[in-house]
Amino acid sequence: MAKPCVIAFCAVIALSFSWEVLGEPECMELHQFLKAVEKLMVSLPYHTYPIFNLCTSPKAIEDYHNATAFYRNVTQSPICQRYLVQNRMNVYETIYNQLTGLWSSANCDACAGAVNETAEFMRLSTVLDHCIVVHATSPCELCADDYQRVQDFYARLDKAQHGPDRLCFDIADRMNQTRRSWSGTHNCCNDKRRSMVAFASVASVACALPLLFYAVMHVVTVRQEARRLTLLTATSGGSARCEERSQPSGSSVQRPGNGVLRQPEMERIVETDADEEEEEEEELKTQASDGSGSGTAKEDAIKTNNLDVKVSNLIDIAGPQEEHTMPLPPARTDASDDESLLQ
Repeated sequence: MAKPCVIAFCAVIALSFSWEVLGEPECMELHQFLKAVEKLMVSLPYHTYPIFNLCTSPKAIEDYHNATAFYRNVTQSPICQRYLVQNRMNVYETIYNQLTGLWSSANCDACAGAVNETAEFMRLSTVLDHCIVVHATSPCELCADDYQRVQDFYARLDKAQHGPDRLCFDIADRMNQTRRSWSGTHNCCNDKRRSMVAFASVASVACALPLLFYAVMHVVTVRQEARRLTLLTATSGGSARCEERSQPSGSSVQRPGNGVLRQPEMERIVETDADEEEEEEEELKTQASDGSGSGTAKEDAIKTNNLDVKVSNLIDIAGPQEEHTMPLPPARTDASDDESLLQ
């Protein structure tokens, strides 16, 4: 009897404990938050391709607002607080931050704040897409007005929002897709092609100008050098001809080993002077043989005045005074002459 009593007692205790655990109230807002996030995540592939329309989809907007509302209820409910602070992973807070970060990155609040402008842009874009589909063979001419209206309206929105980064991403992505289709697929952007041609032309001219400048300077320098060499050659040739013409017909310039120009005319003059000196010496010798006294004096004069003699005979001016002094007249002793002079 003791054993069944013990088993029954343990069973009662276990049932009571399990009743307490199972009887704890659950956080229903947390389950609702996770279900709303799940719906939004599942629909993302349909809102991001081929055109991003997450911010303008009514179903996506409803799921986002429901998820954020349920999470605020979780943070305010005392029963749900234990799920938020149970561990340091903060799983539910991380999910909420990722959801709000995605919504903020797409600037979806800008679309919600300008509902009428967003709807008008989407309408104009839809009209343009329909025109391109209908006139697929020649959309550049027939759909140009529709494309220009979309372009102008987007420019007004961009200016009103103070930059493309502040625009709703649904509008920005729609405009990017429209421009890519208009210029890339259908090749209708003629202004861009003309601008590219003009840019290529200007860039080519700007790159060719330095090369042309250096080529012209090289040609001018080469021609100047050639002209200078021609002038130097002509000048040297003319001076040589002038020297040949200034010389006598029978004379020729000789250049000895030391590089000094010698003319035969000067050599002939030197030889003539030497012959004349030899003749004068012979005449003096002949006259010396006739008279010894006069011959000796003349020989001395010749030796003294001969410039070809290396050892010269200078006149001795410091010799005895008898040979060079003149005799003085005798002194007068007559007194009568002195008296006559005094009278």
